[in-house]
Amino acid sequence: MRRVAGLPLVALLALQSTGHAQTPPRFEVASLKERDRNVPLGLVGMQSTPGRLINRCATLTSLVYYAFRLTSATPLEGLPGWANTPCSDAETANTYEFQATMPAGTPDDDGRLMLQAFLVERFKLAFHRETRKLPVYALVVASSGFKLKATDPKNDPPRARGSLGCPPEDRGCHIIAMGSSNMLQIAGALAFNVGRPVIDKTGLPGTYYFDVKYAGDTSPNSPLPSLIGALKEQFGLELKPDTGAVEVLVIDRAEKPLPN
Repeated sequence: MRRVAGLPLVALLALQSTGHAQTPPRFEVASLKERDRNVPLGLVGMQSTPGRLINRCATLTSLVYYAFRLTSATPLEGLPGWANTPCSDAETANTYEFQATMPAGTPDDDGRLMLQAFLVERFKLAFHRETRKLPVYALVVASSGFKLKATDPKNDPPRARGSLGCPPEDRGCHIIAMGSSNMLQIAGALAFNVGRPVIDKTGLPGTYYFDVKYAGDTSPNSPLPSLIGALKEQFGLELKPDTGAVEVLVIDRAEKPLPN
């Protein structure tokens, strides 16, 4: 188990390979204020444009997920109940309007580090990471054999118009459109869709063209296969229940902010 607790922000966010801490990047300007219920919700979630981040109905949970690049498959624990207040037109408690600016060419990773620093300052966020043995899926080659040939992302053909649409019989189908990707990237995309970490155990090097369309959750008469069926039939892959080492983000402290 790896635990880092009680360290200052610079030690948590900016340890370099040399082991020396450096000052983490900061937003040029950032604001957080209680959401105005008289303003229609509109788009919910983080909106990212060059030099700017906006979330018009932010919760601490949504900000943490964005800042640490978490998905539904990433274990997270320790957030207080108020951190996940749902956005609605009737209630504004613990939901905020967040806006921040930074140089237009700021890399995405730096923007997320800036948000982590902001959360430490405004929500008094303290956290550590632990590695635990947890249920996972192992991505393996099916007994029928792998069915794809290696591809080069530079040679991916443009997708035909409408090729990623759902059939009329299953408008709520699921689509994973990866193009040419390595198995680690494919495992990550699958984890997002199955809600559990996926560990690549295929042993396959290189990149492969991976676009898959499978049946929606509420379409019993869908003409599309299940995800398990599609993986096996189209790619020669399987997801097998397993246990593995998974990094867990643990929130040690979070306080309600004073909006500015």
